[in-house]
Amino acid sequence: MARPRHWLDPLARRLLQATGELPSPPKPLKPVAPLVFDSPTVDTWQIDVNRASHSDWLKLPGCSSEQADLLVRLQRGGVQFSGADDLARLLELSAGQMQLWQPHLLFRWYSEPPNPVAAVLDLNNASSLQLQALGLSPERQQRLLCERSRQPFRDIADLQERLLLPAGVIEELIGKVCFGPVRASSGPELPLAKS
Repeated sequence: MARPRHWLDPLARRLLQATGELPSPPKPLKPVAPLVFDSPTVDTWQIDVNRASHSDWLKLPGCSSEQADLLVRLQRGGVQFSGADDLARLLELSAGQMQLWQPHLLFRWYSEPPNPVAAVLDLNNASSLQLQALGLSPERQQRLLCERSRQPFRDIADLQERLLLPAGVIEELIGKVCFGPVRASSGPELPLAKS
């Protein structure tokens, strides 16, 4: 049977509790410290790949100033990356280096993502027929051949700047093209005969 609450004043109540005539009030619980698990310290900083500055890129382990410059130039031209594989292909990164970079890369979209591509074409050595497979207009193909004859393209940003290509065209070319050293040709390239 539960005892009725005592009606005495607080001083009398404490006296009766001390002598055992009344039960003691429950003691308040001490706050429990949250459990902290020992885990390795992880750098959680990230860069927004499609808005990163030159200095942001240089924070990535092993990123050279030339790579950062290329990425910023492409960004200024409106090019956006859909994922880590785009960066790996563009910069020819090893799997190990990409593994170091991946936790720090944040891919946010500011436009529609580019379509995935499979084949890679060396633009500095491609024939006219191979260039047609890229889907460039005949005028752009002709400008590309003319500019390439003056000087080989260094990279995709150089291609965009020299041909004044819109960002959408460059986004479609990422992963489809590369820029190798010019090989010696066996002779002049003749136009295709029309049937």
